[in-house]
Amino acid sequence: MAASRGSALIFALIALVSMSLAALALVRSVDTGTVILGNVGFKREATAAADEATRQAIDWLQTADVSANNAAQGYYATTATTLDATGFQQTASTRTLIDWDSDNCGYADGGTYAGCGQRPRSVSVSGVTAHYVILRLCADVAATQCSRPLNAVASADGSKGSLDYANPGGPEVNTAVYYRIVVRVQGARQSQSFTETIVQR
Repeated sequence: MAASRGSALIFALIALVSMSLAALALVRSVDTGTVILGNVGFKREATAAADEATRQAIDWLQTADVSANNAAQGYYATTATTLDATGFQQTASTRTLIDWDSDNCGYADGGTYAGCGQRPRSVSVSGVTAHYVILRLCADVAATQCSRPLNAVASADGSKGSLDYANPGGPEVNTAVYYRIVVRVQGARQSQSFTETIVQR
């Protein structure tokens, strides 16, 4: 009789320990899920702020003088072929970086890049600070070599929508130039969002 009571006590202790471990695992699982959901929410908030910052950049671009750099507005009239916009896309030491935090690219290790050039414009979006840089996709400031839409042509006497043998003009002229808008937003819990948008003007 005493032996059976001892066995029951051992089984009861084992069951108690098992239930305690299961409860701890459940609590940790709930905590992890809550943290993940929070991080996803902050990430989405940062991305939404980046979208609004892009809209502000486009609004500025529509009426701006794009013939020269305007660092105060985060605008640069030429593209940089070695630009690593996020600082994490390339590993070549010849890359150039954007000075997102105005600290001479302190986010990157020294010697891993060749230049820390463009400074972004800061805008406030729903209580979050967003930074953006606009790059005109031209090889030089004089705009002799620019990325253009596929239907862009050099002819200045074109027409669109018909073919007239008496007036054999080419396709309608499209002289628009592409612009690259790169936005970085840092949200809560160190969430970070980069967006890149190509527009034409």
